[in-house]
Amino acid sequence: MNELYRQVTQRADRSSSCEQGFSLLEVMIAMVILTVGILSIVGIQYHVVNGNTRGNVMTEQINLAQRVLERYKNTVHVDKLGNEDMVGVDETGAPGGPYTVRVRVENMPGVKETDAQKITLTVTKSGGIGTRPAGSELRVVTLTRGHGI
Repeated sequence: MNELYRQVTQRADRSSSCEQGFSLLEVMIAMVILTVGILSIVGIQYHVVNGNTRGNVMTEQINLAQRVLERYKNTVHVDKLGNEDMVGVDETGAPGGPYTVRVRVENMPGVKETDAQKITLTVTKSGGIGTRPAGSELRVVTLTRGHGI
């Protein structure tokens, strides 16, 4: 038992006499590696947030286009449809938002205007950060015969 105690205390004495800790160079290298890792995560986060924002803008544009197109397609007399510009509307079509909706109604060649009309709808979002646009332009082209068709 005495022998075991002596071996343990000798090992403890040897370890206390050795230098412990990290050198300045080791700490600096570890900090550089940590900094590169953190900057990479921040860069990825920027791209994720940017992509998510663009997706939200696209969803709002599609919903707004769908609302306006449903109103046009549900018109009873398609020959009464006309062009329309809605400036400063929100995603529901109410005033006070960043969207601009442009609707163009055209007669189709060879078809009576009372039978069908071609509708071109464009939704854009104003604003954005810096010189980058807030969202790309959404363009929908469809035909209508009225009565929801």
